[in-house]
Amino acid sequence: MGNWLQMEKRSMTISRMIGIYIAVVCVLIGFTTLVAIMFISFFLKGESSYAADNVEKSVEAWIYDCQESGEINAALFPEGADIIVISADGKEIFAKVSPSKEKALRKFAKESSPENGRMLKGQDVYLRMDAADESAFIHYCVSAPYEYLFLFGLALAYLLEVLIPTVVLVKKIKSSLRKVFDYTESLKRQDLSVSAINTGIYELDQINIATEGMHKELVATMEEKWKKEQDSKAQMAQIAHDLKTPLTVIRGNADLLMEKDCDEESKESLEAIVRNSEKIALSVLDILEK
Repeated sequence: MGNWLQMEKRSMTISRMIGIYIAVVCVLIGFTTLVAIMFISFFLKGESSYAADNVEKSVEAWIYDCQESGEINAALFPEGADIIVISADGKEIFAKVSPSKEKALRKFAKESSPENGRMLKGQDVYLRMDAADESAFIHYCVSAPYEYLFLFGLALAYLLEVLIPTVVLVKKIKSSLRKVFDYTESLKRQDLSVSAINTGIYELDQINIATEGMHKELVATMEEKWKKEQDSKAQMAQIAHDLKTPLTVIRGNADLLMEKDCDEESKESLEAIVRNSEKIALSVLDILEK
């Protein structure tokens, strides 16, 4: 009983295990979120050239300066954006565009009009600015560099923070259930040498306590049954031993009488006595050998 009390103290309820699991997951997710916020605050929202809106602000400032001066100054066009300048007669005056965006920007240059000079396609922004004798077609992206990589890493971190504690919890529960299964299988095989187990889970240990009571009752029943069988064998052996001596006397006297002259009827009776006494003797020997 003392062992079971110690096991109960070391055991943990399923509700507490789930509570710890939720707490661990929340702490991990909260920590990761805090780190992500700090990263965004210090690296993506600062004065660094890596800020997502720096390019947009630079382009807007350049457009404002061009509108104030009335001419397109391509030489001062900010880094990180693409531009194609075309004259009024359709000749390309200046181009600074990345190969991956050149096709889309040239298509926008052909399809756009002064009335429809802005297009937003996902995170890509396309602008048209017209001056007196030329037009500028601009492209820039509002996403931060490595944004997708950062989001992928953040999603992977969240996934692992949920997956790893879940795997640990499931492994713990499966291990405890395996212990209970092995214990009950041992009892099913009537293996009385099996000892009590501690699964570490309170509810399962309560089942084991009840099962242990059945185990003790089974042991007591088996011992009582064995004792009764031994007593029965001893009684049968004593009865057989008690029968053996008178049977020997009956057989011996019958044999002596048969050696004397007697009529056929008496001889048949004596032979019946000998024959049946032999049968009884064989039965007695069989009992004694068991």
